[in-house]
Amino acid sequence: MDHGAPTDNGAHGAPNDPGDISREHARLWLLAILIFALAIRVVYVLQSRASPLFDAPQMDALYHVEWARALAHGREYQPGPFFRAPGYPWFLAALTRVFGDDLLGPRIVQAIVGTVSCALIYLLGARLYDRRTGLVAAAITSAYAMLVYFDGELLLPVLEVPTCAAAVLLALRCVDPVGWRSTALAGVALGVAAIVRPNVLLWGLLVAIWMVARGGAPLGGRIRQSVMYGAFALLAILPITAYNAFAGHDRVLISSQGGLNLWIGNNPSSDGSTAIAPGTRPDWWGGYEDVIAQAEAAEGRELRPSEVSRHYTRRALDWISDEPLAALRHFAWKLRLYWTDYELGNNQDEVFFAHEFGPVLRYDPVRFGLVVPLGLVGLLLAVRHWRRNGAALLFVPAWCASVVLFFVCARFRIPMIPVLAVFAAHAALVGWRAASAHDWRRLTAIAIGAGGIALLVQLVPARIDRTPAKGLWQLGVLRFQAGDFREAERLLTESIAQNPRFPIARQDLGWTLLREGRAQDALAQFDAASSLDPATIGALQGRVESLWALQRQSDAVTAARAFVVAAPLLFTAQYTLARALLASTEPNRDVEARASLRAAIEHAGSAEELFNAHFLLGELERTASRTAPAIAAYDAAIAARPEPDAEGWFWTCQATRLGVIAQSGDRERARREARALVARWPEDSRGVASLRAFLTE
Repeated sequence: MDHGAPTDNGAHGAPNDPGDISREHARLWLLAILIFALAIRVVYVLQSRASPLFDAPQMDALYHVEWARALAHGREYQPGPFFRAPGYPWFLAALTRVFGDDLLGPRIVQAIVGTVSCALIYLLGARLYDRRTGLVAAAITSAYAMLVYFDGELLLPVLEVPTCAAAVLLALRCVDPVGWRSTALAGVALGVAAIVRPNVLLWGLLVAIWMVARGGAPLGGRIRQSVMYGAFALLAILPITAYNAFAGHDRVLISSQGGLNLWIGNNPSSDGSTAIAPGTRPDWWGGYEDVIAQAEAAEGRELRPSEVSRHYTRRALDWISDEPLAALRHFAWKLRLYWTDYELGNNQDEVFFAHEFGPVLRYDPVRFGLVVPLGLVGLLLAVRHWRRNGAALLFVPAWCASVVLFFVCARFRIPMIPVLAVFAAHAALVGWRAASAHDWRRLTAIAIGAGGIALLVQLVPARIDRTPAKGLWQLGVLRFQAGDFREAERLLTESIAQNPRFPIARQDLGWTLLREGRAQDALAQFDAASSLDPATIGALQGRVESLWALQRQSDAVTAARAFVVAAPLLFTAQYTLARALLASTEPNRDVEARASLRAAIEHAGSAEELFNAHFLLGELERTASRTAPAIAAYDAAIAARPEPDAEGWFWTCQATRLGVIAQSGDRERARREARALVARWPEDSRGVASLRAFLTE
């Protein structure tokens, strides 16, 4: 018997292979696998509550949580068209309405969703081969360490896996002589998966081509089926596109981040995995604001989100066309990263956090290096049956291409793993049957193929940092944010000991030392970070702050000017230069500081930044005895922050502004406006105290 041939028992009842398991036994085994899948996921979620990120998520997870909470409470979160596909935030918003702001409940539900994914993989394996293959594939999926991990994270993979698996399973049904309903359902499944992660559309395009190329039915019927498949996929996506057009006032199919991601992964300084655009801040909103500012500065006008995306698409394509050999080497590097047995972190070091706060995963042997070699061998075994199983065969290379086109990290490749697990299960069972039949030639071929691939994926490039440095750094940053500077220093120092060439850890150790009043030691760390990577933005700013703390004002101004040269479109750079100038005795400092503050105002990305820049401009004009410009600057600051704040800057600005008005000779106006402010906020003792001088005149 040809063990590479598919059977149809997944669609029908009796197995064609007498060695297959019966339906009744398959159900019992599947139930056991699903119980295990749910148990390990729930155990991991409960263990991971010890992580500081569990209730205080960062970066993408925080973005999803904030978006979901805004939706749950009926608030707009991010104006304009969707920057990211909305599928997962919508799902999380529905859970937020049930569980409130608690993040344990949604994670438990996600554990259930991950268990359902295992059931879908069973159905996929049974559809392609037989029930035994489906069970082995489901078992692999149930125990795969990173799948368990991501089912507990507030990120996309928890929905990517089941939606992609369902899309593949339903596309496979289109090979049978069934009606239009199966094709329509498969198209809708593709559209739903795209609303979670648009990458899947590349696979969908290949499936549409496969529907025409596979033969069987008359050509006209195959073309109609392919068109119908695409039409129903677009029908599922259409509400998103309509929202982007009518509510977001822009023409965006699903989300507008594609061009930016293309540039992040394809620029002269890209390392193939780091998700930071050149010359931007490493935090989520800072980076988002900076890339828009860069694009608008380059285009010389305000841009819609779709235009920002096209700007970065052009930049990426220009680099590829101008440097084709460099681009080709870069794509080869990303392809190597994709198939390397190492989980590249994106927002955090996934392996570090999984093992540190989920002990159950430390002993889980089901990982990339085990599944991929068998999976690729199984994929090769299945190629000759492409007419029947092409939808599943195409998913692995299509998903790989859709990731390598941009940049590579662990969570981007994870949706491929369950589909590859089906082929891994097939290869393992073919090898088992070959051994049982003493077919040593076939068994040897499988062993050599899997062994060779295993050796290749185990060759992790030396450029990849496999130390726990990144995880320790992230823990150190979290302790810094919590105000525990001593523990932050310990963790960051340990991170640097693990990887002395880690510039971000040195930068953040510098900020920690600066907060502890050790400016000289901080400066040494900022200098070291800058020497390792001159584009480390936080280190450039830290050098200015350290020199300022050391009362080396002239050197601080020089460092601030270097900061502006490195990041001229960054608010922080321009604002820092203005502050340094105003604290110095530089000749013509007012002219340069005024220009920097105007540039800072132009590039401000938040109300707080606008307030700070306008207020400092007001202080500059006040000390220069320029009354009208000073009052105008204070007015602009108050317009940016029109309500009292916890730090009291609103009242400081109001009191200073009224002082300028009084000194200009209009004391009655100052007194009148002071009384109006107190009448508006009569319970604010800080405000009353700050304005007392005007109230008693």
